[in-house]
Amino acid sequence: MPNLKCPSCDHPLQLTGNSWHCDNGHRFDRAKRGYTNLLLAQHRRSRAPGDDKAMVQARTAFLELGRYQPLADALLAGLGDDDQPWLDIGCGEGWYTCQFAQRLGSDNGVGVDISKFAVDAAAKRDRALTWLVASGARLPLFNDSQQRIFVLFTRLFTDDIARVLKPGGELIVVGTGEQHLLPLREALYEEVRQSGFDAGKFLDARFTQIDSQDIHLEWIPDDEQELQNLLAMTPHHWRAKPEAKAGIGKLVGKAMNAHFVIQRWRRI
Repeated sequence: MPNLKCPSCDHPLQLTGNSWHCDNGHRFDRAKRGYTNLLLAQHRRSRAPGDDKAMVQARTAFLELGRYQPLADALLAGLGDDDQPWLDIGCGEGWYTCQFAQRLGSDNGVGVDISKFAVDAAAKRDRALTWLVASGARLPLFNDSQQRIFVLFTRLFTDDIARVLKPGGELIVVGTGEQHLLPLREALYEEVRQSGFDAGKFLDARFTQIDSQDIHLEWIPDDEQELQNLLAMTPHHWRAKPEAKAGIGKLVGKAMNAHFVIQRWRRI
């Protein structure tokens, strides 16, 4: 089981029964699902930060269709079978995380997300993984403790990633490419802006790039609910006008595409 540090005092946490505790008397109970909330009240910007329950349910429903399985397969293809600690930051409902665990081992893995609704859903998938409600900017992990870190479709907190990733350790980042969900964006906006992801804009000299890979997918959405679930996973859920979002049903039965960028970086 991974070594966790107390978010209040940075002392090591020990698991006794169903509670994590440190020598200073700080205690954090594990929920019935098996996850632990280590996000302190003063580090939250709202009472329930991150994705809400409806967004988590929408993402779960879409991912379970397997549309993005080729992306997961590409990520798995680049992994070894080493028995080393690993971390998934912004793990969400755990769909990708649990596939990583099948290759890298559940006992070695930590899934972190700031949304308690997401982590609650993730904990149902694999109780052997360590699931935490925590911020990627204040990871409750010790320095140089992780051999591999995944960051999929979420913000890069460079300083804390550099802190917990071992020298020589691997950072795997996934973002969206210029063509991602192009039919959906064309339906939502009069003018579609092209912008590709590059983790190098956020990382610094503590990291050196190993490689970059583009993944292109195409499929036919089955119904409007699938499209609404897909939309709820994206920033367009918040940005697009209500009337535009209401009209995406016209895309049912037509080709939809995805464009992902996988970048691998080494901690110097």
